[in-house]
Amino acid sequence: MQKTKIVCEILLIFILVSTLTGCWDREELEDRAYVIGIGLDRSKAKGKIKVTMLLANPEVGSMQGGGGSIEKPREIISFDANDFVTAKVTANAIISRKISYDLLKIMVASEDLARQPLFYNLINDAAYDKEIRMNVFLAVSEEKASKYFLKNRPKMETRPHKYFQYMIDHGIENGLIPDSTLFRFFKTTERGTDLFLTMNTTATRKKDTKMKGEDEYYAGQVNATGEFDDTQFIGSAVFKNGVMIGKLTGQETSIANTLDDTTNISDFLADIPNPFPGKRKSFAIRVMKREHNKVKMDLKGPRPKIFITLPLEFEFKSNPSMVDFSKKKNQAIIKKEIARHFKEQFEGLLKKTQKQYRGAPYPLSFDARKYFGTIQEYERFNWNKSFLKADIYVKPDVEIVDYGSLTKKAGN
Repeated sequence: MQKTKIVCEILLIFILVSTLTGCWDREELEDRAYVIGIGLDRSKAKGKIKVTMLLANPEVGSMQGGGGSIEKPREIISFDANDFVTAKVTANAIISRKISYDLLKIMVASEDLARQPLFYNLINDAAYDKEIRMNVFLAVSEEKASKYFLKNRPKMETRPHKYFQYMIDHGIENGLIPDSTLFRFFKTTERGTDLFLTMNTTATRKKDTKMKGEDEYYAGQVNATGEFDDTQFIGSAVFKNGVMIGKLTGQETSIANTLDDTTNISDFLADIPNPFPGKRKSFAIRVMKREHNKVKMDLKGPRPKIFITLPLEFEFKSNPSMVDFSKKKNQAIIKKEIARHFKEQFEGLLKKTQKQYRGAPYPLSFDARKYFGTIQEYERFNWNKSFLKADIYVKPDVEIVDYGSLTKKAGN
């Protein structure tokens, strides 16, 4: 009797275990169509928006798909919808596989739509879809988003998810575009105290653009020749209260990123003017931020005063004029020029956004909050209005850690 009971218990355990290894609810990779990018445009139909989906084929370029696959690496569809969340249902009338936003990398809105008062309400739908993560990037294209995805055809990266990942990651590291995730967009808009910068992109290269500095361009203005895709990521779109109100160049964006202690930028390359007599070519330097800004404010007077100290380190990457930096005199001259140049650049951007866009290009209001004992006191101060009257002073704390070759000289 005891043996029979033991056998029954063992059989029961095997039956229970076998039910746990079932695969009736398993979904194969090939059963889904993964949306890598979503494009948003205004629609001619009343109450609708035009949704564009960039869908990636997960088998292309993978071991499962093999090297000789004849399937396309992507598909693009555009159609009118009430919103981009329920648009997944409409898309399945065209696409055979189940639409998924699990691998969504980027949302691109046309500039025309981004300037509309309803834009924030449209984007806010992303917060309610569990498949859309808050680390998805938000970008603005000069042309229609539907046209942007069609014209975006990378030469070296056939897999669209890898292309956007590389372009965005490197652009943020170089400081030319902002780290504009949906999370940061929603948080900044909810506070309503500062501007928000969204990465600017285009797949249309402008003709006959004037030569400028290395990063003094808007998207589409970089004049290059050769065999490559026309898509460019540089500069930023300026948002206030969830609506686009202007643009910044790549250089202005890198300055804003350096001011912002919450971004991932740690270093970038820049040019500085040559202060030595008879020397024309500029110096290429690497700019590194070694620690957070030191911000002090005097908010009691009729005109608030803001003092920002930026601890910056510099490495020389070129010396085209062959200046002898082993001499203390030349070191003092170039250090003074770096401080002057960056002070002018940083204060110029802050004054531009203060006057033209009526806000700070990064969360400067965070530094003001600590000067008030209560939330009510801070609200009575009215940062949005008080910032517009503020005098802003920026002091770059310059430390040169590498002058490059010290012994080369010409006429010094």
